Amino acid sequence: SQESRDAAGIALLRYFTDPRIPHDKAHYMRDILSDFDEIEVAAGRHRKTLADEAAASLPDENNRRKDIVSVISDRYEGVVPREAWAISEARIDPEYMKDFLQTVNIESVIIKACELIDNLEHPVSNRESALLQDVLEAESFYAPLCEVLGLEALGSKLLGLAKRIRLEKLNKFASIEQARDMLFNIKTVGVRRILENIFGDKYDVSLVVGPDYSGECPAVVGEFAAQLPSGRLTSGNYRLKSVGSCADKSDRDNGNMPMDPFALMDISPDIESSAKNFAEIVQILSGLPNIELQKATSKKSAIYIQGASDYVEIITQTLAEAGIDKSQIQIKEQTEADIEKRGYKKMEVSKVTFIARQEHPYKPGETINIPIEFQFLTKDERQRSRTGDIAHIAYKHIDTKLKKEGYYKLPDDDPKKQELDEEARKTRKLFVGVLNDIHDRMSRLNPNSYETNGQSDEGGEKLFCELEHLLQELDIIEL
Repeated sequence: SQESRDAAGIALLRYFTDPRIPHDKAHYMRDILSDFDEIEVAAGRHRKTLADEAAASLPDENNRRKDIVSVISDRYEGVVPREAWAISEARIDPEYMKDFLQTVNIESVIIKACELIDNLEHPVSNRESALLQDVLEAESFYAPLCEVLGLEALGSKLLGLAKRIRLEKLNKFASIEQARDMLFNIKTVGVRRILENIFGDKYDVSLVVGPDYSGECPAVVGEFAAQLPSGRLTSGNYRLKSVGSCADKSDRDNGNMPMDPFALMDISPDIESSAKNFAEIVQILSGLPNIELQKATSKKSAIYIQGASDYVEIITQTLAEAGIDKSQIQIKEQTEADIEKRGYKKMEVSKVTFIARQEHPYKPGETINIPIEFQFLTKDERQRSRTGDIAHIAYKHIDTKLKKEGYYKLPDDDPKKQELDEEARKTRKLFVGVLNDIHDRMSRLNPNSYETNGQSDEGGEKLFCELEHLLQELDIIEL
């Protein structure tokens, strides 16, 4: 509103004319604000590229392509066509991402991503096309940037909101309601009760994302550690899917509830430790009366192993020593020929999916069934999945491009398929360079100083502490 804009202008005027604000702080603030404009322009430019790509895939009947471009690119005032809400996101190009992140401060990207979350939850425009544009920018621009910066919870929040809004606009309310009920039940039971069900009382958890001003956790993401009966330690991460992501996955699987609304990840120092933890936890789960191993609809078994031959051999041998029958296991082994063809190893991971039956904490006699996925991978493999050749953002970008080119329908000896393989290798290599560069800059970013983007060091106090004091002085928030 004009009132909000006026208030913001007055606050900025007071800030920049306040004689108590040192020059270096004012300079830093000016850079951050300048970045906001640059980020908005970059996001808009990417969205317009997306509009052209989306329109090109549509039949040109009754100016349909032109209409879609207008809806995505311009200040379209009418009702958004249904097919516009069904347009899949195109991920930001790695080269563009690298160049862009070198020109702006990382903090600016984080602030703009948080602002977009607020816009998605509380739309400020009456234009339906403005909401679609925010959804597309969240999916294709801001969420991938957050993923690259290692801010998984922030990126997941953006994607979850965007997916939920899409489904609402496509009238797929049943999927949303099913997901909302499931996640509400899981929150009602709570992470501690779930882990106690599996590990007894020898466990601990901590939240990575704490409660917000309303007392709710905007994302259920945390770390866990537990002692197994053998004395071994299992530790890693856990997360609860968002309503949007859970509903979207269910919708794409004909309404079947996914097996990973709640997921645990054991992160071990080496393959041998990972294999021993995997085998012992499968043993524990198999012996608990309120646990039932349950496969995902995309899998043939609840116990799943994926990796190269040496990895598969270590895991299967350890499972066999624990008395777990090979007939219970689905194995997806990557051959040496496939590794050579792709130029990289696929993720080496073991997982088990199961249903945990929990007594409702507030309704005696009522049972809550919770689908859970428990993954096991090494610390190096976890890092490779974030900044290496199996990073999700690289896979998603390459897979989207290959699908558009009809790659998966081409025979192996087709020259076009071989060209696409080579292009994918180059893109993956480029992504690895970008991800490691950004990770390096993030590791040098000091939240207690004005080190911007890991490129300069102007020193000072925390930016947000300073802003909080300013807002208190202006009576915008209470002391």
